[in-house]
Amino acid sequence: MSCEDRISALHDDLLLKILSEIPTKDVVTTMVLSKRWSLVWTMVPKLEYKDTRKEGDKSVWYLLDKSLQLHKATVLESLHIQVERQFCDDTDVGKCVSYAVDHKVRELALILPSQPKILQLPSNVYTSKTLVKLTLSCRTLVVDVPSLPCLPSLLTLVLLNVVYKDQNSHVRLLSNCPALRHLEVQRNKSDNVTRFIVKVPSLKSFTYMQIDERAARSFVLDSPGLRLLTLGDPYGDLDSIQNMPHLEWATVCHFLPYPNDNKFLRSFSSVRILWLTLTEVACCSAIQFPQLMKFTLHLHCLDDLDCSLEPLLLFLHNSPVLKVLMINYVSNFLHVPQTSFNFDRLCKLNFLLVAF
Repeated sequence: MSCEDRISALHDDLLLKILSEIPTKDVVTTMVLSKRWSLVWTMVPKLEYKDTRKEGDKSVWYLLDKSLQLHKATVLESLHIQVERQFCDDTDVGKCVSYAVDHKVRELALILPSQPKILQLPSNVYTSKTLVKLTLSCRTLVVDVPSLPCLPSLLTLVLLNVVYKDQNSHVRLLSNCPALRHLEVQRNKSDNVTRFIVKVPSLKSFTYMQIDERAARSFVLDSPGLRLLTLGDPYGDLDSIQNMPHLEWATVCHFLPYPNDNKFLRSFSSVRILWLTLTEVACCSAIQFPQLMKFTLHLHCLDDLDCSLEPLLLFLHNSPVLKVLMINYVSNFLHVPQTSFNFDRLCKLNFLLVAF
């Protein structure tokens, strides 16, 4: 059988779609296949650069610089840079990001290790009209938001362990993302923010992680349109969370005692699926959950009183449509109340109790 090069006969649009699905380092090598392929890779709209521990940082940034110089696509759909080793010249980052923004990038991701010097993004990032998704991850990357930022198309924002120039940088950023739907924040213990404020009316899903128990921080959430919330702040001040009437799914990890008025937990009264990690059950016994269908409780008991399941009787009464109840115990104590459960009600539930 004769060897026929059918791939080269494909239309450029199809070849570009195929090349967009593989790492840029491999895409560039296709230029040596034939004259037909020599320029195809320069039009690929998705660029992904990722280093490995086996190669030095020079090869990654050299590839970045050379490939961007030869790149000819007028519109860049995405630029993804993930580097695991430190690098000396931080101007490389600025050049790559500026290039992407100038070429109307829609998705931009920078996942970098901590650097000897502070990194800053070029200011045009915060005024991009085309950015739809922005991911920033670096403990020495400073989010320095100008006075008049504008990201009208941004739908997804991911901020992982970044540093903010001042207390209001993140506020300016979020308040100028009118279309933002998805937000993920992981706090850096030295991020220069003591009171993290999220007021985004358009927000639909939000993940917030802050696990440093030594940091005296507070958290304000005022996004009434939220439907999905993941909140991992075991030791923070969570008493400034406003009502979320459209919330359907929530995961919360918090170890400190709740205020007597249970204002925080009342904000979750509209959920259908709820995962709670608590140190006591009583705090949620007096709250109405009229739509709750699945409840998973991870109970970290501090003493035998906290381990009592008796408050769950009230909880069951206040959750009329509950179908699934799962309780995980992590404790040296396990106290089962003398008052028995309503077994007529429990027989309608999928009930599981696990003790560690």
